[in-house]
Amino acid sequence: MKYINILSKMWLIAVAAMVVACSEDEGAPVTPSFPEEEQILSVKAGESVEIVFDASMDWKLYSSTLWCRFSNGMTSISGQAGKQAVQVSVNEDMLNYGEMQAEITLKQGDVEKVIAKLTRQGEMLLAVGEEGEIFTEESPLLLNFSRTSTTLSFTESFTLNFPWEFDQASLPEWLAVKNPPVKGGMHQKAELTVEITDDYLANEWTGSFRFKMQGEDRYADVPVKYTGLPADELVIRGISTKWNWSVSTDGLQYWTGGLTEGDDEPEKLSFPLSFRVLAKNSEYVVKAVYQDGDYLWIDGVDGAKAFFDIKDDTHGNLELCNVQENTSAKRRGYILVFPKSVYDELSHGGTWSDMNTLLNSEGTDLSEDVSDEYIVMVFDQESSQTSSVAPVKVNVNGEGDIEATQGMGEILNPDVLEAVNQLYFADNENKNDYIFNYSVSAKSEVIITPYIKNYFGENSPIGSCEVRSFSDPWSPDSSIAVSQEGDTYENSNVYFQCGNESLLVIFKDDFGMVCKVLILNIQ
Repeated sequence: MKYINILSKMWLIAVAAMVVACSEDEGAPVTPSFPEEEQILSVKAGESVEIVFDASMDWKLYSSTLWCRFSNGMTSISGQAGKQAVQVSVNEDMLNYGEMQAEITLKQGDVEKVIAKLTRQGEMLLAVGEEGEIFTEESPLLLNFSRTSTTLSFTESFTLNFPWEFDQASLPEWLAVKNPPVKGGMHQKAELTVEITDDYLANEWTGSFRFKMQGEDRYADVPVKYTGLPADELVIRGISTKWNWSVSTDGLQYWTGGLTEGDDEPEKLSFPLSFRVLAKNSEYVVKAVYQDGDYLWIDGVDGAKAFFDIKDDTHGNLELCNVQENTSAKRRGYILVFPKSVYDELSHGGTWSDMNTLLNSEGTDLSEDVSDEYIVMVFDQESSQTSSVAPVKVNVNGEGDIEATQGMGEILNPDVLEAVNQLYFADNENKNDYIFNYSVSAKSEVIITPYIKNYFGENSPIGSCEVRSFSDPWSPDSSIAVSQEGDTYENSNVYFQCGNESLLVIFKDDFGMVCKVLILNIQ
């Protein structure tokens, strides 16, 4: 019995020791564990990120800002010990143009520590186009060539989502801005009128407009691209008009226009005449065409030599020069310039002769395939011979006969010039001697005595008279009632009342041949 008693006491002592030991373990504090390094994250409004950590006990997370919330939609969230992956969402609350920072704090027991810092990027600075476009490097603002004016300019508007100032210094050298806007407020439009100078007109260029944020070192760029001249386009500088040029008999002077009633003497300039050709990649082809009698010839083709030279540095700088003295009848010269792609198409890659591609089948005029836009200049060199053509006389409102001025006058309308050029005269070799011009007031009553010679060079009465308006120089104007009287060279005339539009009055002989043309300018 004594032995059993001793064992019982020893058992009780052991149990007591175990209880004491357990009590001591339960009372010892547990040290929470935290991530050794902060997570540094950069996010945009609307994005979510994941915060990863190991918790050694129950935990709680806090966000320092309202724009940074956890998956429960709150700025705090809690959980139990273990490995954690918590979603954090970033919204647009208090979004502005600067960066903002939020801290994520982990609390375990009485201990807390910042375990992550989130930097929310500021709102993007935007310059938005008129139709809501946002321009990028891949989709820039495109500036395309057009012939709307002599200077290539564009007007573009942008709406900016920040207070801005235009950065003139950042413009690429190929762009010039006229009267640039200085600054504007948030959502205030910026309107830019930009020009592309001739030095950069031909080829493709890229760059950008820059709008800086007022008071900040931030900006919005608008990528811009000029697409250059199309391959079939030319731009000519230095020649005011392609039509109605004259050259003196001695070949030393040139001028444009002519003498119409009341006009001043045109300014006569000395050769050379310099001009500039702008073509994509400076790829162009120059042709000198000239008249010899009734036919046209092309310099350098079949041994032909023009009575003038065209100097070309192959970079678009050209000169009309070395015009020879004219010792015979009036003659005409043409300067043609083609983009290389157009010339290659006309000549079938150079396999067809210029005589076949640039002239009509008779060789008396330019081919219909030669567009007016590739005619740079047409000029007539005065004859050394005195014209024996009798002048046309015009009687306006019964005030007596006045001689009309020989020549086209200052006609710039290309349709009118082309219509006159296509008329085939009885004396076609000297057709320019039979063209006259005169100016009258609208609604004037006119009597015109043309003094024509027929196809055989004989004095003749008027066979027929055709009146065409400038708006349609190809067809008779039925609104003008033309009367004709007289049956001799001296007294044959026509009379009618003018309207409000300038007219071509075409006189023909009994054989239907054009003998004279009067350009009646209505003022």
